[in-house]
Amino acid sequence: MNPCAAFGNHLKLSVRGASHAKKMTFTLENFPAGFAIDETALKALMERRAPGRDKLSTQRKEADAVVFTAGVKNGVTTGKTVCGEIASKDMRPHDYGAERTIPRPGHADFGQWVQYGRIPTGGGKNSGRLTAPLCAVGGLCLQWLARRGIVIQASIASLGGVYGGSEKDYEKVIADARNAGDSVGGEISCGISGLPAGLGGPLFEGLETEIAAAIFGIPGVKGVTFGIRSDLMCPMFGSEYNDAFAVRDGLISTSSVRQGGILGGRTVGTPVMFTVALRPTPTVFKALPSVDLATMQPAECAMKGRHDPCIVRRALPVVEAVTAFAIADQILADEAAHPRICLTLTGKTIAEDIEQYVSQRYFTDLVELRVDLLKKSERAKVAVFFERLVAVNAGHVLAPVILTFRKKCDGGAFEGDESERVKFFKKVLKETAGLAYVDFEEGFGDASLVAQAHAAGVKVVRSVHDFTGPVKNLPARLKRLAADGDIAKIAFMPKTKKDVDKLFTQLAGKDLPPHVVCAMGPLGLPSRVLAGRLGSRWTYASVGGLGKIGHLTPYDLVRDYRFRSVSNAAKVVYVPAEKVALTNAGFLAEDEDAVALPK
Repeated sequence: MNPCAAFGNHLKLSVRGASHAKKMTFTLENFPAGFAIDETALKALMERRAPGRDKLSTQRKEADAVVFTAGVKNGVTTGKTVCGEIASKDMRPHDYGAERTIPRPGHADFGQWVQYGRIPTGGGKNSGRLTAPLCAVGGLCLQWLARRGIVIQASIASLGGVYGGSEKDYEKVIADARNAGDSVGGEISCGISGLPAGLGGPLFEGLETEIAAAIFGIPGVKGVTFGIRSDLMCPMFGSEYNDAFAVRDGLISTSSVRQGGILGGRTVGTPVMFTVALRPTPTVFKALPSVDLATMQPAECAMKGRHDPCIVRRALPVVEAVTAFAIADQILADEAAHPRICLTLTGKTIAEDIEQYVSQRYFTDLVELRVDLLKKSERAKVAVFFERLVAVNAGHVLAPVILTFRKKCDGGAFEGDESERVKFFKKVLKETAGLAYVDFEEGFGDASLVAQAHAAGVKVVRSVHDFTGPVKNLPARLKRLAADGDIAKIAFMPKTKKDVDKLFTQLAGKDLPPHVVCAMGPLGLPSRVLAGRLGSRWTYASVGGLGKIGHLTPYDLVRDYRFRSVSNAAKVVYVPAEKVALTNAGFLAEDEDAVALPK
């Protein structure tokens, strides 16, 4: 076993420390750059888990203050590995005696003795103390998800056999167990709202698999059940247990959540619900039979010291934090494996744009609001657009928004004075919440406008559109653009198929900043379908008006070109245009990592 093994798919978490170590440390790889940490919210989360905060938990008292030692500058993540530590001061290893050789029943003592040749005090690395760094990392993930409209909340489902009790009921159960020198367990119910439909995958890629694997990393967890309790599920017929599909306010939903909002490993768009079973705390003050490992003779185990008679209440923030890590990891892994599909809205009114989005929302990851294509009377209604976007998504902005106000020379429709555009962006950045990106063409605006965007938590896409042919020195140009923003975008009109082929060879294996690159027009189709091979963060699509520059619909990309179901290493075959959809359907049926493009 590697003691430093990292957990996660895209995010990589490593934790070091022990119950009576002077400090615990953690490292978190691949957390997004530019994320401003809410220190107050993180402290509040840590406080909920911290020991010694009431008479019914262990009386060990620790500050549990999180100190970031790398990867965070001025409260903002840098994109490098986040490192942190949490100090421990109120340790009493002497409560466990000298060299202990009698393992506690129900604890990890015996397994650790086999691995280390000794029993660590306080449970060593298997101590609940190690959930503090889990909360520190999960706290970042909770905040990151919340800004995407995803909320995770845990509550007590049962405690000591009491279901649906009040806080006073639970306190009495815990107090009775403590006074008897014993302990109790319970169940935690956890709900996740705001997740998009389709997150997850089959078999080991399933979201249930990811959540359960993370939850079982919490000491004391003995079971995870999605949907209703297993004792209620098992006697049911399939016709009773299945959640019937329905349409509510234009969204696919289910009439119940018996299966927990996940089918076949993928979310269905309803809240995800699961229950965590936590055992009674294994360390009790009652004498229990054990074995002295030094003599291999029967021995009595009676403990003293400071221990939780119940871990359920302090585990609530831990369940939320660990769940947040699993969800954030799944989202980031999915985004790393497949570029996003950006739906460019081409309506003349906000209402038309919302209709376009609704028609494609299950295949759309982010949207581009093209202000220049709107009627002049509609351009001031950006706030209305966000309100309606939230309304049609049952209260959540499921698709981040790029705000674009394109000049005619760059392929847009705006022909006014530049000062008008600058004034527009300044007003929107000041008054509109929920915006994720603004698209500023190369040379547009000044440093103060970029600073205003960043102050509002909005990232800047620096773009170039060349309708005369390929852009020279493409990698160098991307780096220059990114230096003046956050994401570089270059779109050009190829003259020949070789121009598109060269695009792939130019960028292969290059160390490039975050970017989006595409070749426009019919010849540029491979650059849109195979955007991942170009390292593009997203590809553009639309439902009308931009077909001349090569846009497909999001549905076409997913259905006919397998955009979400093949890897960047997929085999590419070229067939007659009329056979593309049929060939790709065949690849899907055989589960081949391959995609067909028109000759």
